[in-house]
Amino acid sequence: MASVVALVLVATLTTGVLGFLRSLEAHTAAAATSVADRVAASTIAPEPTPTPTPTPSTAPLTVDTAAAADAALAVLADYSDAARGTEDALYEATVALRAAPTEAEATAAQAAVDAAAAAVRADAEAYRAQIAADATGDQPTGGDLGAQMAYLHAHVFDYNTAEWGDYNPYGGDCTNFASQGLIARGWSVDDTWYSRGKMWTASKPWIASAPMAAYFDDLGFTYATEDDLDRVRVGDVGIFNWGETGPSADHTMTVSKVDYVAGGAPIVYFISHNYDGDYRELTHALYTEHSDSTVRIYSIP
Repeated sequence: MASVVALVLVATLTTGVLGFLRSLEAHTAAAATSVADRVAASTIAPEPTPTPTPTPSTAPLTVDTAAAADAALAVLADYSDAARGTEDALYEATVALRAAPTEAEATAAQAAVDAAAAAVRADAEAYRAQIAADATGDQPTGGDLGAQMAYLHAHVFDYNTAEWGDYNPYGGDCTNFASQGLIARGWSVDDTWYSRGKMWTASKPWIASAPMAAYFDDLGFTYATEDDLDRVRVGDVGIFNWGETGPSADHTMTVSKVDYVAGGAPIVYFISHNYDGDYRELTHALYTEHSDSTVRIYSIP
C-alpha cells in the first residue's frame, strides 16, 4: 500500500513539474512576442530627406565677358565723334556685361552691348555725313585716315625734309607737318593751300597756324573748343593760341588719340612737330606748358 501511494505521489509531482515547465515556456514566448511588438511599435520612422534649395550655377561662363567688354570699348576710340549720350550708353552696357553672373545674363548683356555699339557707330557716321555736306571747296571728304596717321607717326621724329623741307629754324614746322598729314590722307593742293616741296615754296595756309585756320573756315569746317570735346576724333587738326603770347594763333597739331572717360570729358592727345611728340595731352599743353590758352579743333570731314 505504501508503494502505491509513493508511485501516485511521484506521478503527480512529475505531471506538475512538466505542466509548470510547459506553462513557463508559453509565458516566456508570449513575453518575447510582446516585447518584439512593443519594440516594433515604438521604432521612430526616419525623417524624409529635405529637397535642397536651388543655388545659382557656379559653372564658368563660356564667354570671356571682360574681353568682350574691352573689345566693345574700342568702338569709343574709333568713333569718339559720336554724341556723348550714345557713348555713355555703350559704356554702361559694358559694365553690365562684365558683371553678368550666368550664361543667360551674359548673352542678354552682350546683345545690349552690340546694340549700343551700333548706335555709337550710326551717330558718328551721321555726324560725319553732316559735316561733309556742310563743307565747301574742292578738298575730298573722308579720305584715308589710316594713311594720314601712319605718315605722321613715321615722320614725327624722322622729318621728311627731302620732300617738304623743315621750317623749325624759321618759326616752326608744326603747320607744315600737319599739312603733310592731310596730303597723305588724300587732300590735294589748290591755289590757296600748297607747297612745291622745297623750302619757301609753300603758301602761308600750308606753313602757318593762323592762315591755316582761316583756310579751314573758308572750307566751312566746324570746330570744337577745350570746353566741348564731344565731337573730336583722330585726324582732326587743332589750332592753338598760347595765352601768354597774345591773341594770334601759335601752334598746329593733329589729334592722335581720344580716350573716353566715364563721367568726364574725353582725354585728347596730339601729334606734332615743334616740341616733337606723338601723344601730347591737350590740357597739359594748354594749362601746364602754357597759360590761359585756347584751341580750335577743326573736324576734318
